[in-house]
Amino acid sequence: MKKLFLILNLSLLGLACSKSGKDDDPSFQFAKGFGRSEERPEGVPFVWPVGLRLVGEPGTGDECFDAIYKQKRLFGHGGGVAVCLNFYNETDKPITLKLPPGLMFVSKTVEAQNGLLLTVVTIEVPPKEQYLAQLNMMCVNPPRSSSSGYEYEAQPIVTDHPALRPLIDLLANKRCNYEYYGGDYDSQLALEIGATISVAAQDLIYGKPIHKQEQQAIAAIPEK
Repeated sequence: MKKLFLILNLSLLGLACSKSGKDDDPSFQFAKGFGRSEERPEGVPFVWPVGLRLVGEPGTGDECFDAIYKQKRLFGHGGGVAVCLNFYNETDKPITLKLPPGLMFVSKTVEAQNGLLLTVVTIEVPPKEQYLAQLNMMCVNPPRSSSSGYEYEAQPIVTDHPALRPLIDLLANKRCNYEYYGGDYDSQLALEIGATISVAAQDLIYGKPIHKQEQQAIAAIPEK
């Protein structure tokens, strides 16, 4: 039953990534890797903390199902792109991993969305332990497919889209992420917040202002 609930929620978040394109300006120039651009996104490689190793490549199947529903290890916001991360802390102390706004996991194919964080995500990885966590991100390439079943590059990058900077500032002191709401898909509020962020970001990526409805919804997100 939980797995069915997970699939349904991912489907709903996938709808938030869809865009009809009817009102798009065909001459609009997207930033590389955003919108209809099929170029690879630009950014600097994200450096993992010393002693923390990512085992294998990011997964997009059900590898993190138990981590989400038993250990409550769902992080980030949105869900058009959801990657399972397998960490190993090689040290004798916990490692605090901070993923910054602008962190992007790049799809290996233009058929699937690139995934982007617009908020800080903090994950504490215990010492000498394999630690599975799912990271949910907003989609930036409507109308590409969601991440399910596709492969992502193991090395994330940190990118900077100028149009998204004001939205990042708006969200900086907001409780946007799943980890604030129990760390699994049971929070309807976290789902709604993720969908709101995705729609607002898509407006900006396509060169448009954030619609009033999303502005009001962002203002209503609880403060940290």
